[in-house]
Amino acid sequence: MKKIIYLEMIVGVLCVLAFNMPMFGSLYANMDTQMQMTFARQRPVAPALAFRYSIFRTAPLEVAKVFGRTPGCADADPELIQATAKAAIEAGLDPRIFAATIGVESSCSPYATSTRGAIGLTQVVARVWSSKYDFAGRYNLLNVDDNLHVGAQIEASLITQYGIEGGLRHYNGMGTASADFDAGYTSKILALAGRRQ
Repeated sequence: MKKIIYLEMIVGVLCVLAFNMPMFGSLYANMDTQMQMTFARQRPVAPALAFRYSIFRTAPLEVAKVFGRTPGCADADPELIQATAKAAIEAGLDPRIFAATIGVESSCSPYATSTRGAIGLTQVVARVWSSKYDFAGRYNLLNVDDNLHVGAQIEASLITQYGIEGGLRHYNGMGTASADFDAGYTSKILALAGRRQ
């Protein structure tokens, strides 16, 4: 067992030397300048790795905080909290905004439905998004993971296109011209997310 550990340590040190130190690494030393620049751009830099680690670590906590102050979501199970955080991060969406949207839309009920045909946690209306998502085969909106994935992708694209408030109004189906008629939808989400308007 000790031999394996020592061998792994030696291989690890050699890899570090080969790829990170030009004076020791024959692979790197034999590259021309153009290849070295390309190789250097492909290595992740420390701040990006730290941010990525940080967001994956803190996102579930932020989602739990939002769910804790949302009526109907205070008893959300850890799997839902993790799945919500994961879907938000994968979509490039603020996990607090996404959790607040789920709280306002469905009160964390995966089987919530509306009279307009909205389904699940994120209240996606399949007929509106059927040209972009395959609800007949690939995505089942009553499946928690599918619903969170699709809802996060839709919300992220709308926020990217229209900004936070406009994107939330479009997600609600109101559009940007109806800022005064959204029944406080946007302000509810921003307040639950702990963000000021």
